[in-house]
Amino acid sequence: MCDRLLTTIELVFYPEYRNDRLRFGKPKERILLDRRRALAVFEPGNLFGYLRWSSNEFGTEVWVLVVGQTAGPGETITRLQGVKPGAVILLHVSGAAHVRKMLAHLDTLEVRGFAPHKISPAYFRHLHNRILTRCDFRPYSNSQNRAVQAARRVLR
Repeated sequence: MCDRLLTTIELVFYPEYRNDRLRFGKPKERILLDRRRALAVFEPGNLFGYLRWSSNEFGTEVWVLVVGQTAGPGETITRLQGVKPGAVILLHVSGAAHVRKMLAHLDTLEVRGFAPHKISPAYFRHLHNRILTRCDFRPYSNSQNRAVQAARRVLR
């Protein structure tokens, strides 16, 4: 596969200062740059959850959770810090309260047996809109998941 079609996500860990990590996703490859930095490389069409956290001497400065989908040729993407060249944004939340709420919901989905990187992109858009309007989330159902998996098999 051509390297131009790959999406790289920068993973950084400096204790008490910065922690950029994947919450979920299945990268094609992980490249270790040094003991605190790595790159996760994704092929087009993959879902990922990217958590960015940083602080300064006064406390937490940035707390962001992004769920995105890596793009293929000709797709419109959004530039994100740490994601090159960018991704299709499905969910973007910032601030400790919103991020904690989404992380708890992702944990709930995993407990119910759903792998987040296999969930419908439309469901993540739903979560994004609901959290911004402060409304309750509709639950993700088994029938919805089966339909998404069947559609992915047909489109391959």
